[in-house]
Amino acid sequence: MWSILHFVFMHYCQPSAWMHVIATGIFAGLNQFTTKKISLQDFTGSAALFGMYIGYYLTKELWHFAYLPWWVVTICGFRKQKTFISLGGVLLGFILHCFDWKIKIGHCLMNISRMLKLDQQSIASLALVHLSLSIVFYFTQDYSTKSWYIDMLAGFSAVIAACFGENISWFSIVMLFTEPLAMGLAFLHALSPFWYDYYKNNHFRMVKYAFYFVYPICILIALWFREELTYIRGHLP
Repeated sequence: MWSILHFVFMHYCQPSAWMHVIATGIFAGLNQFTTKKISLQDFTGSAALFGMYIGYYLTKELWHFAYLPWWVVTICGFRKQKTFISLGGVLLGFILHCFDWKIKIGHCLMNISRMLKLDQQSIASLALVHLSLSIVFYFTQDYSTKSWYIDMLAGFSAVIAACFGENISWFSIVMLFTEPLAMGLAFLHALSPFWYDYYKNNHFRMVKYAFYFVYPICILIALWFREELTYIRGHLP
């Protein structure tokens, strides 16, 4: 729940990059009061959290998270979901066709990172994630702020969100309501309402000998080829 509120707050209040500096400082301070050290187990969660933020900053929209059921089912390769995967793949192709590659990459990052961000992390690893984001935005964004209190609240909300577990199914469902047109993606949740249960029962792993993960790869390749063909045709004499 707190993670949902954090991202919704970010989306509508638009805090500056100082949010990550503030979160880094708070996590660094809290780390002095814990005995849990950073470990290799934190790597996946840290990379996923970093990817969620980068993906969001690329797209500037939360509704992309609403496509999470299709990404989880497709990459994990759950059985008896071929129709769902096929229909969702066709729709994804049409949707991504409307955007540039910045949005395409952001969409993929958001969903793949969201499906991998499952376990709670050590405080030290969270501090490193937000420190990394602070450094990235130092070179890519303006650090000027419109409202310091918004940056402070966003930084604190990042800390609070990290303290609580969450159900990524509800996270994805709520994101349907952040954009009117995104409500059309509700049919994905209706076609596979138990996708999160499948994911959890399979211990958050891919099904052996399932190769549905090639679907998103093929969709991106097809979109790239189409753009290249369009470019070539436009420059023919």
